[in-house]
Amino acid sequence: MKSNVSVITDSRNGITFLKDSFHSVPFKIADVREDKSQSCLDIMLMSSSPGILDGDAYQLDIAVNANCALHLKTQSYQRIFTMKKSAQQVFKVIIKENGFFQYIPHPTVPHSDSNYCGINDIYLHQGAGVIWSDITSCGRKLNGEQFAYKRLENKTTFYVDDQPVVIEHILFQPKKSNPLQMGQLEGFTHNASLFIISDKIPVAELKRHVDGYLENEKDLSFGSSEAPLNGLIVKILANQSERIFAVISALADQIRKDYFDL
Repeated sequence: MKSNVSVITDSRNGITFLKDSFHSVPFKIADVREDKSQSCLDIMLMSSSPGILDGDAYQLDIAVNANCALHLKTQSYQRIFTMKKSAQQVFKVIIKENGFFQYIPHPTVPHSDSNYCGINDIYLHQGAGVIWSDITSCGRKLNGEQFAYKRLENKTTFYVDDQPVVIEHILFQPKKSNPLQMGQLEGFTHNASLFIISDKIPVAELKRHVDGYLENEKDLSFGSSEAPLNGLIVKILANQSERIFAVISALADQIRKDYFDL
């Protein structure tokens, strides 16, 4: 199934609102902002489908206009079902001048013999800020499907002035290479990336904050590095979906409040 989602925001009196949106089956967009005086717009991407099926092709387009702030939430875990061929999702985000976008999706859960590729392109204009995460699991571990999928690929690129400045390319093919081996996940089953980018944040201070926060969390391993532009890249390894999602969600919300004043 080919499906599309489009979201365009605008701002009035310092409060972001949904200017225009479009969604096709199985998607739906819901405004979940509880405090209507809150400057940041909270919306949830909902789906009537149990997950990504063989042959699915999703296109998501988000436009955060100048001086807008948008927090896109997901409804549940993204299940990727058994396939004979493959499926793909393309996600394009444009953040205009002094705009802000936060996206911390639930973990991806690839079922046995699934074959999936996600492509994420985020375009940053002057003064724009973003908090972005991707979380991938080993699959349905309790069902005996740990790394039983064919292929899981995720390509994320951040652009400034239409030039790529940060690129992450993750590819797991368990039948060709054991993801648990040395130099890859090294015994962990869940992998997460967290990107915080803005030319307005003190990166050295942010790094100390993130490192201090994660050092107090048990049963995970992490590393953080300053990005090629003004920002921070954090990698986290863990063994439980709920755990890693909760940690990243809480950390991202704290960063948004403390460093973006939203």
